[in-house]
Amino acid sequence: MVYGKDCTMAILDTPQPDLSLEELRFLVTLAKTKSLTAAAVHHGLSMGSASRRLSHLRDVFGDELFIRSGLSMLPTVRMRTILPRVLDLLAVGGALFAQDGFGLADSRRIIRLLAADSAVMSVLPLLVRQIAKDAPNASIEMAPLTADFFEQLRSGRADIAIYPMQTVPKDFHRLELYQSRRGVLVREGHPLIARYEAAGKLELEDLRPYKHVMMNLPETPELSPAAYQQYAFEVGITIPYFLGVPHVLSGTDFVYIGPVVTLMHFLRVADFNLRVLPAPEEVSPFTASIIWHHGTHTDPFLQWVRGVLLQSAREEARRFNAIEE
Repeated sequence: MVYGKDCTMAILDTPQPDLSLEELRFLVTLAKTKSLTAAAVHHGLSMGSASRRLSHLRDVFGDELFIRSGLSMLPTVRMRTILPRVLDLLAVGGALFAQDGFGLADSRRIIRLLAADSAVMSVLPLLVRQIAKDAPNASIEMAPLTADFFEQLRSGRADIAIYPMQTVPKDFHRLELYQSRRGVLVREGHPLIARYEAAGKLELEDLRPYKHVMMNLPETPELSPAAYQQYAFEVGITIPYFLGVPHVLSGTDFVYIGPVVTLMHFLRVADFNLRVLPAPEEVSPFTASIIWHHGTHTDPFLQWVRGVLLQSAREEARRFNAIEE
């Protein structure tokens, strides 16, 4: 198609809606999946961000676009009409920005993750398998969480942090991986087991006679030192590694409070002979998240990584019947 000078200037002078190619891709994904949740996962968005994106698209097109019917989001007549045009526009945009030979299979990216060592057991295995399958030339570089992890993400020294944090600075994004619960990990034969079996639950006062294992990660994503003081828990040992917890518990009456998804992995090691009990309600809720800087928000490779991490985390939580939808 050829445009004359006058036609070109007319197009440039005509006010256009504020839409990005990523928003149009989201629209197509929603049309294909008929699920806002699935579209959010595919694009690495929280449900709140996905809802806001859909609201913006509805405002731009002046139409509902999708109407909820049961568990599905069904396209309106207007949506079905514009979909072919959107697909054409994305095809043109893809050709404009495409790099010859670029793709997952060709990428030699190093994915720099910041996470506690518990992530090695839980959310990383699926990512490693997917990297080996879809991006065999890429690699993962994992580093421990430190107090300056926001600066590492902001400067590009790291790409993604896996961290249970509810609020982040304005130039960051947070995606909730899952909501779960905490448990109490003890050795088999621990007095708390008899207490739990007799009462059917544990109270805070049941945990106070025993020394606790505490993580000393930045801001301590499990329970903060202030929380241990608030609950009058005595800390017997503070360690930086989750993988050290079962070694401490197996020969003592120490206890450890942590996310069930992590604790269940320790039960697989027969040498430790451990038991997981439900934590008291006051310390039970747990939300895992991934965090990244806005500067990498539209990076397609990292969008893919975030989607794999989300899928892995939710599968892991469901596998242990620990997730609360």
